[in-house]
Amino acid sequence: MITEEAKKKINLFLQNFFLVGNVGVGSDATNPNANTLDVPILTANETLTITNTGETSTDFKLVVLGSQLSASVVREFGVFGKLPQNITEFGDMYGGTDGTSTANYSVEDTMLTRLSFEGLGPFNNSDEITFTVSVEVE
Repeated sequence: MITEEAKKKINLFLQNFFLVGNVGVGSDATNPNANTLDVPILTANETLTITNTGETSTDFKLVVLGSQLSASVVREFGVFGKLPQNITEFGDMYGGTDGTSTANYSVEDTMLTRLSFEGLGPFNNSDEITFTVSVEVE
């Protein structure tokens, strides 16, 4: 069981570290060890709109123009963040336990979630498509 206070803090962590998303053409099951989309469509991850929908829940929304999808059929949506590579670097990022930061850490892209769905598209260049995933810490 996760305590209610810890759920709130984990939700805040997600909102502050998982800030970008992408869409792709893949649609198969994802290995939980995978850290990328099968076949991303956008050349770079794009900034998400993040909405706190409750003390322990968050919506991550990506708006994509049809012109960005280059006649592709979209079958997956992923949410990503740049996180330190290991537990020691988390301490460096926050200044360690004594509050003195060495600012000596590296980050890597980390996928929070990938959703597969029935193919959508193709789209017109003027279309605006919104992908939303709701995450609740339980």
